[in-house]
Amino acid sequence: MKKSILKTGNILSLSILVLMLFLAFTSCREDKAKTETVVIEKPVEAPKTEETNGTSLKVDGDGVEFSTKNGKKKTEITIKD
Repeated sequence: MKKSILKTGNILSLSILVLMLFLAFTSCREDKAKTETVVIEKPVEAPKTEETNGTSLKVDGDGVEFSTKNGKKKTEITIKD
């Protein structure tokens, strides 16, 4: 009789321990709020190309391009083969 009471007590203690562990794990879990990422796209303006004063020279396999600008006066020369 003593042995059966001890076995029952051990099973009951083990059951209580398992129940307490289960409750501890389930109650301490944090629920994290889901965050949403919002992407806002803005139209990109094309960069404005301003012609500055100066001289440029481009030489390639097709020929030579020369241009110069001084204020409102602009000269362009293209020599191609």
